[in-house]
Amino acid sequence: MEKFEEGNFYHIYNRGANRGNIFFVHNDYETFLRRFFYYLYPSVQTLCWCLMRNHYHALIRLRTTSEQVMLYESLMDSFRSDRFHGELSPEIKPYVVSRQLAHFLNSYTRFVNQKLNRKGTLVEGPLKRIKIGDDDYLTHLVCYIHRNPIHHGLVQNYMEYPYSSYTDFITDKNSFVVKNIVIDLFGGIQNFVHAHDEFRLKIEMSSRNGLYLE
Repeated sequence: MEKFEEGNFYHIYNRGANRGNIFFVHNDYETFLRRFFYYLYPSVQTLCWCLMRNHYHALIRLRTTSEQVMLYESLMDSFRSDRFHGELSPEIKPYVVSRQLAHFLNSYTRFVNQKLNRKGTLVEGPLKRIKIGDDDYLTHLVCYIHRNPIHHGLVQNYMEYPYSSYTDFITDKNSFVVKNIVIDLFGGIQNFVHAHDEFRLKIEMSSRNGLYLE
């Protein structure tokens, strides 16, 4: 599998083992996000995410080691108070994203297994990842990830689904998503909303015509 490289963007995703669910009740989604933040925030920027009952997607950018150090120095009290995973400065021990992802997914799996009195893996094999090097494809992916609940027939519009980052961008809610980077990619919040609406309509029209353009 291709190694993660700092400073680059990646689409990460996975689904439940044997296509089974990985989220069962509202608290599961919240726990997943809390642990995602705890383990990954020091090493990645998150552009968007969407959690479905049996799979999840996120678009991330890996912080460089120097960015990790700057973040640690600006939030030192938070690191020392266990708000984030790890106590040593990245200057001494840089965060390794693949290791942090493993900590995160193992932690969530243990949470579900303990709650449901089950054993074994929760997700299907290793985390899937795709390196993204094109701004146009980045904006496509943001729309694609946010549209997942519509695609699977759970809702009819982006705002109705509670377990994606779409509402983070169009409300004032606190979020670990890097809103400024994403909005700049789209050229403003109005273009962000318009691009999502266009993407949805384009897919709906192609579906009616027997095509699949995602």
